[in-house]
Amino acid sequence: MENVEAFIDQLIDEKGYTTLDEAARNELKRDMVQRLMDQIDRAAINALPEEKAAELSEKLDDPNFTNEEAGKFMQESGVDLQQVALTTMLQFRSLYIGNADADAAAEAELAAAIEEQGA
Repeated sequence: MENVEAFIDQLIDEKGYTTLDEAARNELKRDMVQRLMDQIDRAAINALPEEKAAELSEKLDDPNFTNEEAGKFMQESGVDLQQVALTTMLQFRSLYIGNADADAAAEAELAAAIEEQGA
């Protein structure tokens, strides 16, 4: 989550929102973090093989199925969650900033940050 928040801070800065007061910036950041996390979750679920998606759907119907169990299921699903997150973050960035020229540099920076966290 820390990487996502830093990523969103960078996007807000790149977009040039320098006149926002702290409360408005925090609200914007909170909204963007939530939207990005929702998109990453959807992308990860969409990346599941059909049989794993069906299994997850059944598990989600169980009211006793916890967020921790869902996270463990996704980690053990065989989906490269780091790649899914990286791709989703880059797509989010492209839509938000609309600056294709900076995408390669942002991709390298984001990949390095994710790799560093995983090391």
